[in-house]
Amino acid sequence: MTRRIQRRDVLKGAGVAGIAALAGCSTESGDGGDGSDGSDGSDGSDGSDGSDGSDGSDGSDGSDAPDAVMVVGFPESGIQLFRDFYSEFADDVPDLDIVVPDGLIDSDLPGEVDNDMNNVIGTAPSAGGPGAEFFAGLYEEEYDTAPGVFTAQAYDAMAVEILAATAAAENDGEAIRDRIRTVANPGGDEFGPENLPEAVETVAGGDPVHYVGASSSVNFDVNGDIATAAYDVQDFQDGEITTLDTLEFGNDLSDEDLDATAADPVGIDGEFEAQIGVLMPETGDLGSLGGPIRDGALLAATQVNDAGLNVTVNTRVEDTQTDPQAGISGANALVDAGYGAVVGPAASNVNLQVADQVFIPNGVVGISPSSTSPDVTDLDDNGYVFRTAPSDLLQGPAMAELARGDTVGAESSGTLYLNDAYGQSLEEQYVAAFEENGGTIDERVSFEPAQATYTSQWSSVLNQ
Repeated sequence: MTRRIQRRDVLKGAGVAGIAALAGCSTESGDGGDGSDGSDGSDGSDGSDGSDGSDGSDGSDGSDAPDAVMVVGFPESGIQLFRDFYSEFADDVPDLDIVVPDGLIDSDLPGEVDNDMNNVIGTAPSAGGPGAEFFAGLYEEEYDTAPGVFTAQAYDAMAVEILAATAAAENDGEAIRDRIRTVANPGGDEFGPENLPEAVETVAGGDPVHYVGASSSVNFDVNGDIATAAYDVQDFQDGEITTLDTLEFGNDLSDEDLDATAADPVGIDGEFEAQIGVLMPETGDLGSLGGPIRDGALLAATQVNDAGLNVTVNTRVEDTQTDPQAGISGANALVDAGYGAVVGPAASNVNLQVADQVFIPNGVVGISPSSTSPDVTDLDDNGYVFRTAPSDLLQGPAMAELARGDTVGAESSGTLYLNDAYGQSLEEQYVAAFEENGGTIDERVSFEPAQATYTSQWSSVLNQ
């Protein structure tokens, strides 16, 4: 397929201020993603002045389709979803752009779909922290493959939990919670992935540190969210994924953030073993992404254990199966085994339920490297839930700016999204930002994971 607009000047003119403004826009639609929202269907024949539309076939095919469709999902469902699009609809909408978030940016997807997917572009949280280059080399050396999406965020989550547990000198969740910002936020000497073992030694000696990570500076605000973030614009072309640009934005920590609990390190006399659980989807809809994310977390533990310190790390992995009930079961197993801190879960629908039913009532710290739902920010979590991935309050507007800007140039868009906390919240943020930026939203269609076919959903969102 050939794009109707050559990609150039990615997110031109958006900048920090533009995205920050979009991130604050209202999501007042409140319809939960029902249908056409009164946008008059085709918004006047899609503004294409007759040049694309029906491609001369029957005078109607593709003429009512939006310029772009934003799709939210995970690879396991995405394989069938994209197979259905390319086999049933692609010829009718040759100029359609598909915009996706990190959950569908998977280098294996074109091969599984058996299509180069040249009309797909998206955004993914960037591994753009000060230690990004060192982490990438360490990951490739350990696993003989390049790191993927959220692997750096997982490494940072594990590093912070190791440091906080060491600062607490115990594996009690409350004591670890009170020292997350002691090791992550400004206040101590600065350390990064390249000298993580030295950071552990410093904390064990009773001094605070300021860990700056592989994915970002890893400064946590009062809600447990990171204060700064970056997104890569990633393009599917000829069966491969290319990063076109990186957009960085964020805010300095406020006085309230800086005043959040940061207890002094205790200091360790003798040996200490930090027990850090890893709760990741090794199977299920997110299984293909969960394995590398798990490996990113385990890499930090391996790095510390290989350094020959008086501090070691004992890890245990539980599989969420990308399912809330399996996630709850795995989290309970970690709690019963005495783990006071956990890296994970990955998916927002799993993270929200695990946090509510396991982490918060049991006083266990959870740092998710990839749960991006805005609902995580609003959890009544008593300070136990953190994340090293940015909220979809930021990614939704970033995707909308990508879709509306010169790169894609869409005047109208439909949405096709996974019917869970992740899909719903990201779709709402995208819709609000796309409309705020002058675009028109057409059909909003949800889907369930592991459907046998998605042809009816595609038919609805494309007005076919």
